[in-house]
Amino acid sequence: MPQPEQEETKVISYPPIHGRLSYSLLADQPLRGAPIREGDLWHLSTEERVDPVHVSLHINGFRFQLDGQEMAISLSPFTLVRNCKFQSTYPMLNVADFKIFKVSLFAQGACYYFGVRGENEREAEELRSRWVLDISRAMRLVTQTLFPPFNISCRPLDAVPSTNSRLMAGYLVHFDDCFTASVLYCELHVQTQQDHTRIVMYENESCRQQLAEIYVTDRSICCEKIGINCSCFSVEDHQFSARTLSERKLWLRAISNLKVKLQNSAPVPSPAETWHYREAVQEHAKNHIVFEGYAKTDALLQRTFIRPLGAQTDASYHATLGALPPPAPEDIKYGDRPCQAYSPDAEHASVFALPLPQPEAESRASDAHPLRRSSSLSEPLRKLSDVWLRPTRPRSKSFLVPRQVPKPGDG
Repeated sequence: MPQPEQEETKVISYPPIHGRLSYSLLADQPLRGAPIREGDLWHLSTEERVDPVHVSLHINGFRFQLDGQEMAISLSPFTLVRNCKFQSTYPMLNVADFKIFKVSLFAQGACYYFGVRGENEREAEELRSRWVLDISRAMRLVTQTLFPPFNISCRPLDAVPSTNSRLMAGYLVHFDDCFTASVLYCELHVQTQQDHTRIVMYENESCRQQLAEIYVTDRSICCEKIGINCSCFSVEDHQFSARTLSERKLWLRAISNLKVKLQNSAPVPSPAETWHYREAVQEHAKNHIVFEGYAKTDALLQRTFIRPLGAQTDASYHATLGALPPPAPEDIKYGDRPCQAYSPDAEHASVFALPLPQPEAESRASDAHPLRRSSSLSEPLRKLSDVWLRPTRPRSKSFLVPRQVPKPGDG
C-alpha cells in the first residue's frame, strides 16, 4: 500500500536553539520585583506550633518571617501547591479551624504548610482558593519562561534518519537531580518492536546530539503529579514538566495509547498507519494546545554550567531523579479534592502579562536560607550544580517482570 503524502501543517516557525538549556533548581534564588499578593497566614510545623506569618508572593517565589528570620523561597517547575489536611501527633495542636494548603518543593524534599482562617468556613475556603490559585499561576509562569518558542512536531527530520519513527516531539523540562533541570527536546516513537517503544531525549530540536532514551513497555509506570495547575509527570524514574497542562495531557495520552498497543501485542505499524497516527496527534495539538506566551522574557531561574557530555564525575550517583520525599508532617486525607486542577485558561492572568522585573539588588546570606540552615550543603550544592543525567542503559529482560506499582504520593 503506498504511503499517503504527508502534508506539512502550517505552523509558526522559530529560530533554532543551539546547545542545551539548563537551570538551577536551588530554592534560594533572588525573588523578582514587588509582591503580587500579600496577606496574613498561619505557618504549621511538626513542633506543636502554629505561628502567624505575613506572606508575600512574588512572580517567582514567596517570603515570610519565622522566629525573626526571613524565609525566601524561589519556585521551580518541580514545585506543586494543593489543598490538604494536616494531621498532628500533638493533642494540644488544634488545627480544626484552619483551611490548610501546602507548597511542596519535592525537588529539594521540602514542604511548607499554611493555614487560613475566616469569619466562617465559606470565607476561609475562598481565601485559601485564591492563595492556591495565585501560587500555582506563579509556578506556571516560572515554568513557561524556561521554554524556547516551539510547536509540537510530528514530522521526522529528513537529515536525521533516526527520527523516521517519530510520533511526536517537543521540549520538556527534565529533572536531572536535586539541583539542576534541563530543557530537552523529547521524541516519542511508535513501536519499532512488538515489546517496547522509546522516548529519546536530545540536546535540542536539531536532534543531532542524543543524550539518553527511555524504554517504554506495557508495564512501564507513567503518571502525573497531583497539584493545582501542575504540569509535571513521570515516565519510569524520569520526571518531566510540560509547558502547559494541555501539552502534558497530550504526552500522557500518546504514551498511554502506545502502551495499550504493546499490551495487545499489536504489530509494528506500517508507514501508512504511522502517518495516520501522526495526523491524529497533530490534529489534537492544533485544536487543544493554545499557548500565548511567545513574548520574549527572561527565564525566572538561573542558568547553570553543564559538563560536556560524557565527562566523568562521581557526583552522577547523586542524580536521584525525584526520589526525595517531602518531610513530615503527612497529610492523610484529601476531602478537598486537590486533584482537580483549574482551567488552563487561568494561566494567562493579566498580573503575569506585565514585564518581568529584575532581581532585587540586596543580597542575602546563603546560610540564612531554610534549606541550608544547620547543614553544610552550600559547597556540595555548588559542586553538584553541573551534574548531568545518567544515560539510560537498555533494559534487561528482568525489566519485563511484573513489579508492585507504588501508591500515588501526595507530592
